Amino acid sequence: MIHTEREMWNSQVDRIKVAIIGTGNIGADLCERMLLDPEFEVVSLIGRRSNSPGLMRFKGRIKYLMSEGIEDLRKIISEVDGVFDATSAHAHFTHWEIAKSAEKWMIDLTPSKIGTPIVPQLINELPFMSMHGAGSQNFSMVSCGGQSGAPLAYALSNNSQNILKLELSSSIAALSAGTATRDNIDQYIDSTENLLSKVSGAPQVKTILVLNPSEPPVMMRTTVTLEAESIDLEEARVQLNDIVKEVKKYVPGYEVAVQPYSPKPGLVSATVKVRGAGYFLPSYAGNLDIINAAAVQTAKIHTTKSRLVRKDK
Repeated sequence: MIHTEREMWNSQVDRIKVAIIGTGNIGADLCERMLLDPEFEVVSLIGRRSNSPGLMRFKGRIKYLMSEGIEDLRKIISEVDGVFDATSAHAHFTHWEIAKSAEKWMIDLTPSKIGTPIVPQLINELPFMSMHGAGSQNFSMVSCGGQSGAPLAYALSNNSQNILKLELSSSIAALSAGTATRDNIDQYIDSTENLLSKVSGAPQVKTILVLNPSEPPVMMRTTVTLEAESIDLEEARVQLNDIVKEVKKYVPGYEVAVQPYSPKPGLVSATVKVRGAGYFLPSYAGNLDIINAAAVQTAKIHTTKSRLVRKDK
């Protein structure tokens, strides 16, 4: 009998069983990328409308397509290892209570600020990104600006002395910003600034989000500008490029657009751009692609840690 590569993989390791709440762009993209990833089994996709395009797209491809929201999450929570929440900051509070009660991990793709902020490439560099590897834990993906800008902020701040201010400006295609993104702009800004403050140690942090209506749509670009008493530009460039190489392992479209430079004494600035992988969303939606890629990578890292903890016991 001839076995496919996926069947051979599944016979060797236990797949990560997950549910996704939210059937919009982010939820649909998550679903597509995890259906193609042999490390995952998407057990359920949960929405609030039985005729939503997101649910209809996966008819016959997922075990449970459900449309009763919170009530459906309660029904299937025992069958999964963890849950991805792609709804809203307000709804996430209740979703997390259900997952926590069932001792499941949850990955939050809303800017609710409930969970531990995680940027996969920086987990081993920053102590506050704790992944204890056991029981229920809530991991916040913060925002697309947070995921794209945190590596920049880390490289620049790690090579600066006496930091005074940090500013992040992200420009994304207006077409890639759905209703939930627009409704959560204030939470987006707040959660992104909270992450950047932790990453850089800057006493003042400002975040700007630009929804660019240009046609054709623009790719995501994120610029971080830092003010400090002294800056080692060469070391900042070296460290940023090393970090970007690692981020590209889970976000292939993540690239340095402008290397760290000093527009005037005491200032350093750098820019990255993000092209989407095209699982479901168009390539210009790099902002949604990077947060989903980070969420999937976080689930893999946490599962590896959890299984090692269980094995040691």
